Formats: sequence, C-alpha cells, structure tokens
Amino acid sequence: MDSYADITPMPYPSAPSAPNSLTTILQPAKDIGETAIKKLVGQGFTRGLAKSLSLNLTIFPLRIWVIDNSGSMQKNDGHRILMNGGNVKVVDSTRWEEIKDCVNYHVEMAGLLEAETWFRLLNDPGPGVGPEQFEVANSTNSRSTNDEIRGALDIMSKAHPGGVTPLTEHISEIYQVVESLRPQLEAEGKKVAIILATDGLPTNNQGMHNESVRNQFVESLRRLEGLPVWLVVRLCTDEDHVVDFYNDLDDQLELSMDVLDDFCGEAEEVYEHNSWLNYTIHIHRLRELGFHDRIFDMLDERALTKGELRDLCVLLFGTEHFDGVPDPAVNWKGFLDEVNRIMGKEKVQWNPMKKRMMPLLDIKKMNKVYGDGGSCNIM
Repeated sequence: MDSYADITPMPYPSAPSAPNSLTTILQPAKDIGETAIKKLVGQGFTRGLAKSLSLNLTIFPLRIWVIDNSGSMQKNDGHRILMNGGNVKVVDSTRWEEIKDCVNYHVEMAGLLEAETWFRLLNDPGPGVGPEQFEVANSTNSRSTNDEIRGALDIMSKAHPGGVTPLTEHISEIYQVVESLRPQLEAEGKKVAIILATDGLPTNNQGMHNESVRNQFVESLRRLEGLPVWLVVRLCTDEDHVVDFYNDLDDQLELSMDVLDDFCGEAEEVYEHNSWLNYTIHIHRLRELGFHDRIFDMLDERALTKGELRDLCVLLFGTEHFDGVPDPAVNWKGFLDEVNRIMGKEKVQWNPMKKRMMPLLDIKKMNKVYGDGGSCNIM
C-alpha cells in the first residue's frame, strides 16, 4: 500500500540505461489494409475512424505503455467493460482487473494493426510470470506477432498487483529511449505515444510519497518537454487528490498530453459539454492507444464550434462522404440533412449515458444547440 508519510528528500535519480530488450529501428508504417478495417468495423468502429488509424500510425510509429501493478491496484473501485455483440455491460471490479482488460485489448489491437507497442509493468511481476517489459510488433524482434500477442496476454493473466509506484524511474528510462530516437523522429515528423496507466501518485522504492518524490516525478516529465511525444494518462481511480494531481500537470508542463478517466467517467465529462455525441467505447479506446486529434482533445473540455463539429463528423464517417457537404456555419440545415443521411448508413452504438443502443449523433439535440438560436453558432 502506498504511504504518504514525510521522509528525507532523495536526490533526483539519473536516467538508467535503456533496457536492451526495448530497442527498435523505426520502420515506415504499414497501411492497415482492408482486412483490418473490416475487422475494426465488425467490432463497432465507424469506417472513418478505422481508416484514420493509418494516418495516426504513420505519425506515431511507436507506443510505450507503463502499466501500474502496484499494491493499490487491488482496491475494488474499478470497472470492467464487458461486450456482447453490440451490447456493453459495466461491472464493478478491482482496479487491476479494469486496467488488465484495457491492456489486453490494446495488446490485440497492436497485433491487428501491426503497430509497434511496448509494455512496461511498474514492478517485476515475479518468478514464473514473465519479463517486466514485453513488446508487440517490435521491428527488431524475431518472434511472430501472434507469438508476441500470446506471450503478452499470458504475462497479464499471471501478473498480480503488488509493490510500489516508481513512476519517475520508468519515465526517466523512456526519456532516454525517445531521446535516442529523436533525430529520426524529428527528421520524419513523427512522434512517440506514451500511455501511463495508473491509479496513484509516484512513490520512491520504499512506497513513500512526499513533496520531494512528487517534484522528482514532475521534473522527469518536464524532461520530455520539447521531445516529439504525446502523453496519455489513463487513470483508474476516482480519488480526488490523484485526479487533481494529474489534471494540474497539464497546467504546469509545456507538454502535449491528455488525462483520461475510465470509459463511463470520461463519457460523463464529454456529455457535460457535447451531450449530442454518443461517446462510444471505440472512441475511448482510440484515445487510450494514443490516437491524437485536436477534436478528441476538446470533447471533454468545452462545446465544439460548428467548424469543429464538421471536423469531428469527417473523422467519424470519412472524408469521402463530405465532398460537397455544405459548411455548417453557412448552411446549417443543408449540413444537418447530409449528416443525417450519412448517419442512416451507420450502426447504432451503446450509449454509456443512456444505457442503450443509440445513433452516434443526436440530430435533434445538435439542431437545438447549433441551429438558429442555438448557443454555439459562432465561437
């Protein structure tokens, strides 16, 4: 269990050498192909979102996950997302069960997309479980992707939470890896996505958290400023002091980052600002894997403008459907009619706020918000 007692400040740790097992030669991204697109559509992704993954993988050739397996992950305030066809059920669980389901999903997604992804457990999972660090679709690995997937899922099935939260050590190692890749990344206009899946505040190796430990962690993140990275903090806790700490980081750091709650918690935040959108599990999964689009970043922050609404529709449904579609700021009715027509070809999706299957967009509510007299015509 993490402790918050005051201790003697520690010196800032120097970055250790990057682990030999986590090396790569960044390869050009592969087109995900029609087979993968059909599989994603079969899962419930819109075709537009599935196709947009190709561009995202071109920009982000590498994802690095840090998975919190500390003792506090045993707490029973987590939520699992169980899918049966198109229906979704949310059940109570431990935090570890919540994050394990999340990681397992992204292990298989990395394999499907042939998207190089590294996974790092915060603590050694112990003898007989497997390595603390493992990869899927590593360009330097001689194992097949299917073998990598099976190995990763096996490690996650055997691992159990226990230990402390040495986040600073892991961020320092990741800094060194990204710094070594920086010339190639900057020359090619690419970035690394870093996904920090955690429930707690950073601790030292004795499990202690105090101001000194916290400052060391913030400084380790500050070293990432200026590097070609996108940071996602995937929280699996509702503890206010933890949520506030990570949300405040966005104000403290000049770092491109997004702080995500679990699926239902994030859906509530999106609904507060853009209640006409059905925030589906598939949108949430994309944000978890480091899919970076400015529209997604703003969904839980404020109401979208009409121009941003159009950009979101293009992202959801695909650019090919929007040739000749009127600008919503000029011809709102014409735009809405076209979006309604496009929506007619899409499957309904489970809505986490209404707890039932619904269209992706609520056309009537959109018209109420953005139509004549609406509050978001021009911002």
